[in-house]
Amino acid sequence: MYFLGVVLVLAGAIWMTVNAAKKDGALAAVFCFICGFYTIYYGIKNFAQNKIPLILFLAGLALCLVFRPDMAALSGAAAI
Repeated sequence: MYFLGVVLVLAGAIWMTVNAAKKDGALAAVFCFICGFYTIYYGIKNFAQNKIPLILFLAGLALCLVFRPDMAALSGAAAI
């Protein structure tokens, strides 16, 4: 599940980066891909164009946080 979260985060970030490059130029696209906080800010600021990529990004981020591999040792479950 962790890797599904990583894929969703990357898909949402790349999609929003492309939208930022089309609408606001190269600097916004670079910030959008490098900085996760700016990606969330940009997605909220331009919510009409970025509904689906923002949902993908946030859902992937939630999956990554919930299913972190380093937390498997604390729960007593076997790490895969």
